[in-house]
Amino acid sequence: MGIHLRLSLPDRPGALARVTQAIALAGADVIHVAVLEAQAGRAVDDFRLRWAGQDDQEIIDAIGSCPGVRVIACRRTRWLHDGRPDLDLMTYLLAAPQRGIETLVDMAPAALDADWAELRSPNPGTALLYGTEHPPRDDTAPLDLPVRAVAKAGPDSVALAYLPLPALRLVIVLGRDDGPPFLRSELVHAERVVGLALDVLTATLRDSAQRSELTAQLATAPRATAASLR
Repeated sequence: MGIHLRLSLPDRPGALARVTQAIALAGADVIHVAVLEAQAGRAVDDFRLRWAGQDDQEIIDAIGSCPGVRVIACRRTRWLHDGRPDLDLMTYLLAAPQRGIETLVDMAPAALDADWAELRSPNPGTALLYGTEHPPRDDTAPLDLPVRAVAKAGPDSVALAYLPLPALRLVIVLGRDDGPPFLRSELVHAERVVGLALDVLTATLRDSAQRSELTAQLATAPRATAASLR
C-alpha cells in the first residue's frame, strides 16, 4: 500500500535525514521525496512511502520523535510515484490519441497526485461528461470557468483543484478525498502538464478522423487557444 505523507519541517541540515530514518524505523520504505515549498526557515515536503502496516498512526507517531516536524497530512494512495506518471501520460497520448481527452482524465490522478478526476462544464447544473469514479461528485462541480488552475476546499475534507480547458470551455476537477490541499506549486505543475497534453493532442489529431467526440472538439479548436493554458 502506498502512503502520501506531507510534512512541514525545519529547513536546516539534518532535518530530512532524521525524518527518513524515523520512517525506516517504523518499517516503511521511502520511494520518493519532493520539496513543494521553502520559506521562513521551514520546508513543506511530500513523501511517498511503501507501507505494509495497517495503522497509519504508527508512522505519524514515529515522525513525532523528530524535533520541529509537523504532519500536515497522511493518506493512503495508489500512486507511489516511483516513476514519472506525467511522462507516461504523454506517452499514452502519442500512442493512442483518438481518445485523448478521456485518457487525460483517466491518467490525471496518477500524473497530478489526486484520488479521482472528472471532466465537467463550468455549471453545477450540468451532467458529468466523463470521470474516473462512479457515482459522480456533483457537489464538487465548478461555478464557472477559472482563468487558471485554482484550489478549493470541497465537502467532507475533500481537497479540490480546477484545471481549465479553455479550448473546450470545460474544467478537469481533481480531488483528494482526505487532503491535503493543492499547493500553488502543484497547480503550476498541473497547468504545465495539461497544457502540454493539449498541445500534443491538438497537433496529433488535427488531420485524424478517428477520435472521440470530446477529443474532436479539441482537435478543431484554434491552436493558440489550447496553448494559452500554459
